[in-house]
Amino acid sequence: MTRALPTFSGLFAIAFGCALALLLRFVPPPTNWYWSVPLGLVLFGVWMVARSRGWLPALAGGAAIVAAGLLLQFWPHGGRGEAPRPTVRSELATVPVQVPPAWRGGFPAGRTLDAVPGWQFAVFAAGLTGPRMLAFSPAGDLYVSLPGAGKVAVLPDRDHDGVADRRIDFATGLDRPHGLCFAGSDLVVAENGRLLRLPDRDGDLRADRVEVLSTDLPTGGGHWTRSVIAGRDGNFYVSAGSSCNVCVEEDPRRAAILKIPAAGGRATLFARGLRNSVGLALAPGSDELWASDNGRDLLGDDLPPDEINHIVAGGDYGWPYCYGAGIPDPELGSRQRCASTIPAAVELPAHSAPLGIVFGAELAFPERFRKMLLVAYHGSWNRSVPTGYKLVGIPFASGRPAGPPRDLVRGWLQGASAWGRPVDPAVGPDGALYLSDDRTGVIYRITATRKGG
Repeated sequence: MTRALPTFSGLFAIAFGCALALLLRFVPPPTNWYWSVPLGLVLFGVWMVARSRGWLPALAGGAAIVAAGLLLQFWPHGGRGEAPRPTVRSELATVPVQVPPAWRGGFPAGRTLDAVPGWQFAVFAAGLTGPRMLAFSPAGDLYVSLPGAGKVAVLPDRDHDGVADRRIDFATGLDRPHGLCFAGSDLVVAENGRLLRLPDRDGDLRADRVEVLSTDLPTGGGHWTRSVIAGRDGNFYVSAGSSCNVCVEEDPRRAAILKIPAAGGRATLFARGLRNSVGLALAPGSDELWASDNGRDLLGDDLPPDEINHIVAGGDYGWPYCYGAGIPDPELGSRQRCASTIPAAVELPAHSAPLGIVFGAELAFPERFRKMLLVAYHGSWNRSVPTGYKLVGIPFASGRPAGPPRDLVRGWLQGASAWGRPVDPAVGPDGALYLSDDRTGVIYRITATRKGG
């Protein structure tokens, strides 16, 4: 009896550790440190069994379990096809990030970034709690979602000096508000499970009330963010990510873009097979919708590619069965299933985590940047060598991608760690480029000389 209890406890710890590792394999945690929990349980179980039953069998079994777990997590197994071509590493210049006096308490002095020659960086606002998606009102005020705080803030610059005058909480008590867009003068916000309209008819930069446009959004699951854009047809298009790393969804509203009428109501499926399309943008002068998409994990460092997709009504973009140019997923896909899916318009390096996107047509920048789709790479979380953490530009011509992505801004990633994570680029009414960073809690304002770059 004295030996049975430690043995049972050890075997239970090993089994529970393996089960937890399997769960983490299909529902990726926010950081690799979470893998220390199942690993610790397995090692504890091995130690308990070794104490009661002898070292050799326990060590052999434990070593096999630990080795298998590490291989499943880190070894680049199961991939098919070729990794996408890397982003073109443009020649960039090191520029200081200017911090105006009003925001010096929220951003360390002396930081630099590598940007296109002729570009200047300044902090527009700082001290924000995880700023994510941006939207400019018709009046020219910048709104930002703060999902972790349950708020939407507004950052007016009424003296037009390129620095936010102050921060005002436009709306509070929301359920992880993320996507923002304007319908006329009203702000529309995508929560985790609802689409809201927040009017401000008296112009005091505080929402008069919360109007629920739709409750027909999926809730919970692995990807909680919801992004929204107002189409030129007046309808709203909302992206909802998958509930898992890779699985067959029971809810057709997951891993999809939904269409919600301008007046609100039930959502209809607009496009599917999109694992996690955080960034949405309309092409200049058209109603063509484009989206970024984050590929699955656990196929190694270089597969599958992240994607930029041209979204069409009824389109099937492959997930979870296919990725990139219709390549079958090694766990669920087949050539027959993938033959009818729409391939990626642009393949991006795996695990770059492309989030916000915007077309540069309204930038007061040199012409070549006004003919680009700008993409914020939030950066990898589980790659053996980190990647991403930068802003890139994809050249467009005649409404279609016309070249590989080019680095525009780097420098947040320093060695194996990153001090900032870019999220969402937006073009301001002043022609400057604004960019949120949810790790540093700032919004940058980027300007360029007409000859720069």
